[in-house]
Amino acid sequence: DVVRTGAGPVAVTVTIGGVTAPRHASTVAEILARAQETLDRAKAKRLGSYQVYRPNVEREALRRENVRAADEIVTALNERRILLAFEPVVDAATRQTAFYECLMRIQRADSSLVPAEAVVPVAERLGLVRLLDHRALELLIGEMAAVPGLNASVNVAPASITDPDWWSTFGALLRANTGVAQRLTVEITETSAIQDIDDARGFVSRVKDLGCKIAIDDFGSGYTSFRNLRKLGVDILKIDGAFVKNLLRADDDRAFVQTLIDLAKRLKLKTVTEWVQDEAAAKLLTEWGCDYLQGALVGLARVERPWGE
Repeated sequence: DVVRTGAGPVAVTVTIGGVTAPRHASTVAEILARAQETLDRAKAKRLGSYQVYRPNVEREALRRENVRAADEIVTALNERRILLAFEPVVDAATRQTAFYECLMRIQRADSSLVPAEAVVPVAERLGLVRLLDHRALELLIGEMAAVPGLNASVNVAPASITDPDWWSTFGALLRANTGVAQRLTVEITETSAIQDIDDARGFVSRVKDLGCKIAIDDFGSGYTSFRNLRKLGVDILKIDGAFVKNLLRADDDRAFVQTLIDLAKRLKLKTVTEWVQDEAAAKLLTEWGCDYLQGALVGLARVERPWGE
């Protein structure tokens, strides 16, 4: 439709999501939630469309699971049941630990542990991942301040890259704990980096200005162009383990990983290969010039502090 305004005609597209009450929603909260849910589906399908809420067993099950997961995450944050695990990343030539990747765990009320890969996708969907990033950052920097020889990396979710609160917390923690920044590497996924190259480039510059290093995690999965890789100005490429785990059996994976390592060397970037499973793969990667190895071969992630053993 065209709406006439004082500045001239303006084209408007209206997308509507509705719910029948009280048949499909009995409270104001339910009405708003289900209308918003239906509107989101209408937008995803086609702008300018109209959809009415219809009950769906699978969708209701997912909604209940989201409510349960959100409650578990928030309760774990409030009860300080967010823990860290540390996976060693070793020098490929010497096999000595170069640094540790910090991995988040949620400790349930029964003391069982939930790994990050089972929590983060849910937390991102529910808008809670920034709270988890805050807590993981606090815990890690506190640990690094207490252990002067500890070098570590921490993952940052895409939602935190442009979050002013995350930046405020990050800067305050580094200022309060001098000497930590030079030992800290911040990891962002390749997928998040290529979503908005300019935002990612700004993030990289700000992190490096604070004295930290930057790594791109899961590199190879998003197929970043050579030009964009140069533009980002990162320090480390962590090659996606999906291309490493079958290295000895897949010709395509060998060619791809070797090409990435060679590209990184030409750009003067350090490389980490993830999911290194055996000595034969480790030897091949070392011959190709990979700087660091990470995976089952060099030690599994542990909740206890390896340097305190």
